[in-house]
Amino acid sequence: MNSKLTGVLALATPLLLAGCGQSSPGNLDHLADEQSDMIKVLSNRPDMISGGDALIEISPPGDGNNLRVLVNNQDASMQVAKRDNGRIMGLITDLPEGENFVRVEADGAMARLKITNHPDYGPIFSAGQHRIDGWDECRRGEVSSQNDCNVEVSYRYFYKSVNPFTTDLVEFDPANGLPGDIATTTTDNGETVPFIVRREDGYQDRDRYTILVLYNPEQDWSAWAPQPQWNQKLLVMHGQGCGMSFDPGGITLGDATSGIVPVLTPQHSYITALGKGFAVMSTALNNNGHNCDVVLQAESMMMAKERLIEQYGELRYTIGSGCSGGAIAQQTVANAYPGIYQGLLITCAYPDTMSPAVQAVDYHLMRRYFENPFGWNWDSIWLPHQFGLVEGHLSHLNALVMDEGLYKGATDTSGNCAGDRSYHPTDNPDGIRCGAIEWHKHIVGTEKAMAKTGDREIDIVKSPVGNVGVQYGLNALRNLQITPAQFVDLNVKIGGVDMDMRFQSQRNAG
Repeated sequence: MNSKLTGVLALATPLLLAGCGQSSPGNLDHLADEQSDMIKVLSNRPDMISGGDALIEISPPGDGNNLRVLVNNQDASMQVAKRDNGRIMGLITDLPEGENFVRVEADGAMARLKITNHPDYGPIFSAGQHRIDGWDECRRGEVSSQNDCNVEVSYRYFYKSVNPFTTDLVEFDPANGLPGDIATTTTDNGETVPFIVRREDGYQDRDRYTILVLYNPEQDWSAWAPQPQWNQKLLVMHGQGCGMSFDPGGITLGDATSGIVPVLTPQHSYITALGKGFAVMSTALNNNGHNCDVVLQAESMMMAKERLIEQYGELRYTIGSGCSGGAIAQQTVANAYPGIYQGLLITCAYPDTMSPAVQAVDYHLMRRYFENPFGWNWDSIWLPHQFGLVEGHLSHLNALVMDEGLYKGATDTSGNCAGDRSYHPTDNPDGIRCGAIEWHKHIVGTEKAMAKTGDREIDIVKSPVGNVGVQYGLNALRNLQITPAQFVDLNVKIGGVDMDMRFQSQRNAG
């Protein structure tokens, strides 16, 4: 693994750093160890808080009746109280960006904790999303500022109908009364309630997030007193594919098999999870088809989980669900950022983004060789069934589907990701380069390359793929499925990819 990336990975581990103990009022930097657990941040690590608020718990040595809480030397005692659950908790709000200090005095003891607040639009531990000066697509008709992509949180209500032919949730307005055909559900913690769902939509890290929970609109809900039907579990839905975009993307609530095989269950899996009491969450940046950057994916998940905990309550565990790109997002985030997930539901699995990218490049090159016998002037005749034998499949169809359906779109550096400011190899060599690999520059770095106009150098992302030394068709040769002449001809003419991920006659080193 890249050593620079490895150094960043531990940042998302949900370690709660508590304040230290007692000292003189003038110097709280070295407080006594016996008070180290007096203040805890429950919603995230104290150094990775975002959005200006943090859910905290205070555990004084006594009953806490004479509790005093200061935030940046301002009295915030009214934001913290002993709750019906017996714990002293509160949501500290209006934290300015940067370092903040929470000071607690109770029962003759004193403790202080530093909280570092980051903007709601990020970044926290990533290098941040790529930004384009003057590029306003992040507005999409709803966003207040092109620089932060912030928008007011909105809430909508849905219900599940008793009609068995209505498989999706139905939107309604509680101000107009409750519909007469609302189904009931019994959660896995034994609560039987009307199947009413509140959907929260907002922006974090310059992109969309969505949270859904079973919700009674006639009852209150706070982080220390959640409605009883919530089982304090979270299911996260993921999207397929691999891509990148400079503007906000859509969230996905589809089933893991959506778009791959027909959904055979009577309702979507996220609706089943809601009925059992789970919260359901999706973020656009954790949709691999919109953003296949593991660092941004993890940051987005961490921020959305913080939001959920601060508004709805503490989590018991988080489970991911997804197919293909959804499997990639789960596996790579769970591997690189332990603590984001506690369980994974993997289908149509890929190990990561880069490994299939290498495979897709090979398919792209082999398609060019196999499907152009006249242009390539084969020195040895190939039979169609031999294409798949070399590629490792029963037929050539797998290479065709992956090349057309994934590789060409995901690696198109001259796409339209930034309008007329997008890169073109000859018409606009200094433009903004599109393609999923370009989205990884803060992970793999950049290098100089000569533009195809031949008159200047441009910055490109270092290629993560290469085929120097690869012997295409070696297993097929050993199994006597192709001839030595075919093997040699293929490997002489296979070529590689250039800085725009398009064919070049020489092979390339990753």
